[in-house]
Amino acid sequence: MELELRLSVFRFDASSDYLPFYKKHIIKIDKSKTLNNLLAIIKEEDRLFDYPTGRNAAISIEGKNLFTTTKISAIVEAFGESFTLLPMSQKRAKKDLIVNMDDFYETFDLIDPFVAATDKKIFEKLVIYHYASDVFKYTDDFQGDALFLFAHEMVKKYPDQAQHIFKIIDNDETGIWLHTNICNKVFPYDFDVENKISSIQDEIVRARSQK
Repeated sequence: MELELRLSVFRFDASSDYLPFYKKHIIKIDKSKTLNNLLAIIKEEDRLFDYPTGRNAAISIEGKNLFTTTKISAIVEAFGESFTLLPMSQKRAKKDLIVNMDDFYETFDLIDPFVAATDKKIFEKLVIYHYASDVFKYTDDFQGDALFLFAHEMVKKYPDQAQHIFKIIDNDETGIWLHTNICNKVFPYDFDVENKISSIQDEIVRARSQK
């Protein structure tokens, strides 16, 4: 079934623009297609438009981060047929919907010595959570919720490294204690996220008491 979508698309080039602007598009697309297909159509209409691609490519719709593999049918059910496409972080926008993700990978480097190189793929799948938190509005050095979720998995996988991992995220200025609920910032949202972060907070408290 073909739908007509009315879109407002964030546009910005960090190399030349002072402020972002929004470009309107009316796109016809089958609801069985994905967000990635939709972005490709926009690119056909405007060759200067850029968007993230690859296995874990993600953007934001109406302030909710999601992967570009998401079905159009699910997006329309949640947001309707008129919505705004944004980068996951406007603050870190590099070119239109593409974000400079250096800070995301720098947080992986914090735990890298205590996990296997192949675990990086697990971390990358959590990218939509990294840029979801409002804490970044106030603390540029915030480690991000992706790291806390990754830490939760790595502590289970490498229990002998737990104390090292806890030490990294147990930081009052940049770490897990700054976490705020991100349920309204990710689509679709897995409510187990908050349980996992609470769980590792509890583990840190227990570890403190055993010293």
